[in-house]
Amino acid sequence: MKSSKFYALVLSVLLLGALTFASSCSKNDDNAPVGNVDKAKLTALIDSATVGYNAAVEGNKPGNYAPGSKAALKTALDLSTATKNDASYNQAQVNAATANLRRAVVAFKSALIQEVSVANLVAQWKFSGNANDATANANNGKLSSGPIGPGTAPGDGGTLPVLVADRFGQAGQAYEFTNGAYIEVPYKAALNPQALTMSLWCKRFDSNSDNYMLSLNRWTGYKFQLQGAGKPFLTISTTSAIADKDADSGIVPVNVWTHVAVSYADGNMRFYINGALVKTYTDVKGPLLTVPQPVALCIGQQLPKNIYNSTPTGGQATGYFDYYGPAYFKGQLDEIRLYNRVLTDAEVQSIYTIEK
Repeated sequence: MKSSKFYALVLSVLLLGALTFASSCSKNDDNAPVGNVDKAKLTALIDSATVGYNAAVEGNKPGNYAPGSKAALKTALDLSTATKNDASYNQAQVNAATANLRRAVVAFKSALIQEVSVANLVAQWKFSGNANDATANANNGKLSSGPIGPGTAPGDGGTLPVLVADRFGQAGQAYEFTNGAYIEVPYKAALNPQALTMSLWCKRFDSNSDNYMLSLNRWTGYKFQLQGAGKPFLTISTTSAIADKDADSGIVPVNVWTHVAVSYADGNMRFYINGALVKTYTDVKGPLLTVPQPVALCIGQQLPKNIYNSTPTGGQATGYFDYYGPAYFKGQLDEIRLYNRVLTDAEVQSIYTIEK
């Protein structure tokens, strides 16, 4: 994938601006005389934008510009240069050309791939041959087999997550989760922030309604899953309430690598699919609560298998850890990020562009 809806939108805006400019710059426009036209500002802007254009490199890493963004700027530069070199345009038309090029430069700058804040990255599981945390925080995961039994009998699937090819076809760069397999990350307070963003790539195999991707202590912490219809779904516990929300307008298809992200801070929950914002909720209030009992973070399961049917020690209800039936991911996961703040729309878009 070398483009996205975001950059298609940018290009559309530029083309619309170009058409508007072309219309306003008709040589039959008699609104103002042609003589003594000042083109200094337009010339300076063309020179500056050309330097930026020539220096820019398209790619998918921080510091690169998104693929396709240079072509949009080049279109605006060519139109502006044609106006500068044509003596028949009047001052109003030259001013319009200058304004149009400024807008194109602003749009081009927005296509710069941002380096997403390393300081707020709590953990990053790249799954590049193992389940280790790629940050310096050492939130390394342990491969585990997990419960699959029906009813109240957990059982154990006896299967570990298996390294498979990622979305680029590179062997051993993603994990497949089947038959209850999951990854367990020892609890640390840093994994339980007051605000968060979770970003990951997933490929679900079926319409499992309990496709748990990340879960910290069930609903007294947070859990990010896919519902049966493939909607990303977030449960959180805040100082005000326990909230369950889904990405009402977004569906993750079966057997297709898809980027999903969700963020939450007091009063603002946002869902993203393939870098695009698909749903915002503002009716959930309060910062995230600290879990009442330290429990390992699970990737691919709702709870660690040794916690099911155990007696709570943090004041939860007696049956809080009861096993209700299978609650594990069926599919493949990759490139999981956990941040301790809400990322901006542009930052989520940047992650998607970098990783796609």
